[in-house]
Amino acid sequence: MIDSDVFDFVERCRNHATAGSLLSDLLNAAKKLGFEHLILSGVPLGGQKLAPMIELNGWPRGWFERYVEAEHAAVDGVCIYSAKTLKPFLWSEVPAKWSETEASRRVAGEATEFGIRSGFAVPMLSVHHWQSVLSFASSAKSCELPRRQQAQLVTMAIYAGMIVQALSDDDKDGDGPLTDREKEVLLWAAAGKTSSETSQILGLAERTVKWHAARAREAFGVATTTQAIVEAVRRRLIHP
Repeated sequence: MIDSDVFDFVERCRNHATAGSLLSDLLNAAKKLGFEHLILSGVPLGGQKLAPMIELNGWPRGWFERYVEAEHAAVDGVCIYSAKTLKPFLWSEVPAKWSETEASRRVAGEATEFGIRSGFAVPMLSVHHWQSVLSFASSAKSCELPRRQQAQLVTMAIYAGMIVQALSDDDKDGDGPLTDREKEVLLWAAAGKTSSETSQILGLAERTVKWHAARAREAFGVATTTQAIVEAVRRRLIHP
């Protein structure tokens, strides 16, 4: 791949109206650098489920289903490291304390059944998630990628991430994933109020307050109200 190919991809990004067309274009570009598959998703934290966080899915179908059902994201060294750095990295560069665990090695071994043996990951900031990562996968046993080609992949990944985010924003209501009442409940929880205290402040039954908190947790795919508060603040949905 030459640099002009990258700039051509960036120009085409402006014309993609769907995630599907963007995925196809990015896959074709990545194949020139030896990558047959890719996936763009949020990085799950604190018990979050991966499936709702997928934004571009170019993984082998059977592998994606197995990865999600087995909750491999919680033990996969590549996924774990993607939450801890913004520096692009070869999968082989994941520190041993995450890549050499028995569970992480098992995930890597299962991936080879689907022709995935090496790869390159591009973590990036995200409006919709704590952090996102675009991971390119290769059937080659070892991924040898010169610095210039790494830079080409990073450039394409960042632009693809920007377009996916814009497409997602266009598809959503301006109010975002929370109702006004859910925002109120999170705001009072952020101020340290209990469900009982919030119910008195808002004039609601306590069970209704708890229901709104549960809906907010569900909207973000998190396990606790504190995590929902953090996510709502990060997305600028509430301002405690």
